[in-house]
Amino acid sequence: GPLYPTSGTVSSAIDDGSSPQITLLRPFFYFGRTYNSIYVNHNGHLTFTGPLSEFTSQRFPQRIRDIIAPFWTDLDNRGNGQIYYNQYTSGTVLQQATQDINQYFPGLNFNANWVFVATWYEVAYYPTSGTRTTVQAVLISGGQYSFVLMNYGIIASTTLSIQAGYDTIGSTHYYVLPGSFTSAASGSNSNFRLGSNVNEPGRWAFRTDHGSTGCTFNGKTAGYRRQLLLQPLCYISLQSCATVIGKARILTTMH
Repeated sequence: GPLYPTSGTVSSAIDDGSSPQITLLRPFFYFGRTYNSIYVNHNGHLTFTGPLSEFTSQRFPQRIRDIIAPFWTDLDNRGNGQIYYNQYTSGTVLQQATQDINQYFPGLNFNANWVFVATWYEVAYYPTSGTRTTVQAVLISGGQYSFVLMNYGIIASTTLSIQAGYDTIGSTHYYVLPGSFTSAASGSNSNFRLGSNVNEPGRWAFRTDHGSTGCTFNGKTAGYRRQLLLQPLCYISLQSCATVIGKARILTTMH
């Protein structure tokens, strides 16, 4: 499946809680800003400058903060499930990350030197409902490049609103996974789990350094400066990539 290893430090069992401040073993470049620490928040998101307990998911673009949200909703890890986080600077996880990124973003000759994995493993929806949902955020860096993977395991059904994607200060860059804030977000037919922007169901990949992002089609990388230009195209096809050339928008379907 799409998941990276689910292991590491276990965050405390606190509803709407967060990990302590985690010092990163390598700096992480995120759309023009450099971060040396991170927080794994129990409600399905990562933040950099402080913890975030907010359990009501907010629609991107928010324009408020740098946030990576594979599954922002009201989760509760007091009953079942664990929230793990781990960092890698050597070994097979780096090899896997290097291979994945070079497949999704060819031509960069990328070499991962650091991987951070946060896993919400079989965590319940509030309040200790006994449901089991597994999602993951993977941060990858090497040289001047940085990337985020969002990986999806089994997603329990819920009527809660769910936001998946990322946002930045001022929303100069943001992305909303298709299906967010709809019934297609959860359950066995979740678009997060069945869909992909890299032709691998349950995995979504993004380049996050210096505002240059790309998506792959037919072995070539299409770059676009601002995710918000892509936004109207996200909902046209699950297997689509968008190339933005000036103000012209060209939709290219992956095969």
